[in-house]
Amino acid sequence: MSYEITDHVPGLTEAQVAGLVKEAEVGYDLSACPVVANPHFQRVQLVPEDLLEAIDERAAKDGQSPDAVVREALSNYLDTA
Repeated sequence: MSYEITDHVPGLTEAQVAGLVKEAEVGYDLSACPVVANPHFQRVQLVPEDLLEAIDERAAKDGQSPDAVVREALSNYLDTA
């Protein structure tokens, strides 16, 4: 896919484009916007369902992410295999 850089937007006058550019450059205050979870983001399940709770508990206990707990467990296992 290729893109073409242009200084013209069909359907908008140059004054409208300039106004939109100016508005965008000032920036937007998004602090008042509601936080909505991304419906496409889900936890990728690479471990059996029955281990998820134990992984989460261990992560909370150790102050780590669940990913770090799984990495450490696999690393320890592979070191002893």
